Amino acid sequence: MIANTSGTSLFVVVNDNVYSVSPNGTRSSIGTLTTRRGTVSMRIGLNQLVIVDGRNGYVYDLGTRTFNRIDSDAFLGSVTVEYFSGYYVFIQPNTQTFYISALEDALTIEPLDFATANNASPDRLVGQAVTGKVLVLFGEVSAEIWQDAGNPEFTLQANTGAKMEVGLLAAFTAKELDNSIFWLGRDQRGAGMVYKMEGFRPSRVSTMAVEEQIQRAISEGNDVSLSVAYAYQQGGHSFYVLQVPGLNTTWVYDASSQQWHERAELVLGEYRQHRGRYHAYCFGKHLITGDDEIIYEYDVDANTNAGDVLVRDRVSPHFATPQLSRIGFGAFELDCTVGKGINGQAEARVLLRYSNDGGDSWSDWRTSTLGAIGERKARARFLRCGSARDRVWQVRCTDAVPFSIINAAIEVQA
Repeated sequence: MIANTSGTSLFVVVNDNVYSVSPNGTRSSIGTLTTRRGTVSMRIGLNQLVIVDGRNGYVYDLGTRTFNRIDSDAFLGSVTVEYFSGYYVFIQPNTQTFYISALEDALTIEPLDFATANNASPDRLVGQAVTGKVLVLFGEVSAEIWQDAGNPEFTLQANTGAKMEVGLLAAFTAKELDNSIFWLGRDQRGAGMVYKMEGFRPSRVSTMAVEEQIQRAISEGNDVSLSVAYAYQQGGHSFYVLQVPGLNTTWVYDASSQQWHERAELVLGEYRQHRGRYHAYCFGKHLITGDDEIIYEYDVDANTNAGDVLVRDRVSPHFATPQLSRIGFGAFELDCTVGKGINGQAEARVLLRYSNDGGDSWSDWRTSTLGAIGERKARARFLRCGSARDRVWQVRCTDAVPFSIINAAIEVQA
């Protein structure tokens, strides 16, 4: 399932069926795909919704509400579609060739509206993304910048001075965010870094921890080219959300704080990737879909995961002296949200455990209070926390209450 929106119209693909979705969630069938290979790509222009599935292309006319397959002999298939300067941009699979539709009409493709992206590298095109007034065409190990120059023969023109020596590892990870483009990249020397385009240059934003996980997934034989990403802005933060096959968590980059975090669901005691794989902002809501064909809403005030337990975890950096001297820990007190309680229960609870060997093994979980409803002076405090030369702490909340960590105070006994 995938969602696409113009802000007031929401469309989803479920199996081979295309639906429009109303604000109350009612689905109305608008067409059927004759072929589909995994993830499809959709873009909305002024008058048309365009869908490509690798082999075929489809157009839904927003005015006449008609659904048609692109039957032009000049349509050569495309894994992705972009909308740029009024044109729909397609990439012929496994080639360096891309082509555009007629202005605001994806059903019309002229045989001469083709171009080749091969200024310096002989790599095939993988994907594309648009930001501002530029179209970025990503190859396997390089990328090119194209702009609308208004040329009468072919309107787009390459910026020959703005080639990037980093390509695209997964077609569906190149996303516009924060007036830039983020993507999962590769080059002639390796693969698995996440980049942001700054000016016309790639800037690495992934950390060694993120890259180690991605490269482990590659080395274990997972098809990382099937990775997907989506981007959204909420509460003053801009998020790039990356789903990589073979990982048990979802990696998320907060462009506002320039920090990474992980999202996951705890199923039978084990982490699994977050259920959201595709995103659309529509009807004033952040909507996500996944493999279960359900449309969910991101709500920062929700304290469950669509009715399932919402686990909030925080793991500390290593707590140690440079000499690795043994440290006694008299108490651990968490400065966090308290006094919210749970209806029908006396209080909400928070859990704590710790590791003295870098996370290879952990203590049993210990429990402290987050207070009953209205108990604003509750203290989430743990006593007699033992000693260690190198300590890592983990805090967890599974109760359906607001939970925000401000700080932690640790009583140290040298």
